Amino acid sequence: MSEKRERRYASWLGIIVRFVVASFMMLLMQIIYPNFVFSNWMVGIALIAAISVVTYIIERITTLYRTPIGRGIIAFLVTFAILYFANMSVPGIKVPFVANLITSFVVGMFDIFLPDRVF
Repeated sequence: MSEKRERRYASWLGIIVRFVVASFMMLLMQIIYPNFVFSNWMVGIALIAAISVVTYIIERITTLYRTPIGRGIIAFLVTFAILYFANMSVPGIKVPFVANLITSFVVGMFDIFLPDRVF
């Protein structure tokens, strides 16, 4: 497989893995934390897709994606920012600050421990 084709495959796989991890964490936080609420499932999917795509774009613009710590920091900051601003601006979303921190931290930690080949 050529390097260009392999890199494109890895980037799509990275977006999909981030989507799955973020959706699992949001579901888990809704079960654990009673005030973590989305009005419907489409809002949750839109937020998770935004987190995955924005993280991918920021990683490609910067060079932080080359290190595991850099990927984790980017994932933490993007997840936290999107959930924080969605909580303030999108009706039907209620994400407490502590739940936002926990979700963002776990998503960032997961990105640190994923192998480089995925991204």
